[in-house]
Amino acid sequence: MLLRDLVAAATGRGSLDALHGVGDLDVDVTAITHDSRQVGPGTLFCCVPGAAFDGHDFAAGAVAAGATALLCERRLDLDVPQLVTPSARAAMGPVAAALLGFPADALRVAAADTSCGVIGTLTGARTTPEAPELQAQLAAMRDAGGDLVAMEVSSHALDLHRVDGTRFRVAVFTNLSQDHLDHHGTMEAYFAAKARLFGPDLCDLAVLNLDSPHGRLLADTAAVPVVGYSLDDVEQLELGADGSHFRWRGRDVHVR
Repeated sequence: MLLRDLVAAATGRGSLDALHGVGDLDVDVTAITHDSRQVGPGTLFCCVPGAAFDGHDFAAGAVAAGATALLCERRLDLDVPQLVTPSARAAMGPVAAALLGFPADALRVAAADTSCGVIGTLTGARTTPEAPELQAQLAAMRDAGGDLVAMEVSSHALDLHRVDGTRFRVAVFTNLSQDHLDHHGTMEAYFAAKARLFGPDLCDLAVLNLDSPHGRLLADTAAVPVVGYSLDDVEQLELGADGSHFRWRGRDVHVR
């Protein structure tokens, strides 16, 4: 995809700060990464500042390895096209999604007899992969004929914009506990990160646990349609060696 067309596609959905193009944008981009070790010819290298390293410091090496262009937060003295943006991390997800044809759009919520992919704690090094890897996984599922995907989205991923550019048909909130205060610092910041998932930029429908005070707060403030669930909906509950049996909203459910 031409870099010019990539910018138009990434900014066309209105959820991304403007990208200021520097240089010739009529160059072909075939891959995107924030890891300079993965750069090859045709790559758009994302200069993401991190806690220990700043991706801008690796830009020259990425260009030497064949990077076609850079996504960066300041103009660099390198002879390649550059997309300058206030936050390279926030822009990386939408740009990766655009390059791969917005793969989440093709992975719909469906009924029985479908092919389902899973992304979560047990499938990789991170609960939710970094944006380029996430979009590549979604694209691979789409290209393999997948119908839907179930994804575990961590508060870290939301805070670090890893799922930006991904559209969720349904987002589910279960609860909030003091698990990740080492990253967020306060429960208020932790909740604010989680709440990003339930905004119109990321999801179409919110399914919320109304037995949780944070779930009720989301229900009161969500800007998308909401479906609530509660223990009050359980009409009958039996616990046994082979799992749980209960009747929920008129339906018999068995969980092993």
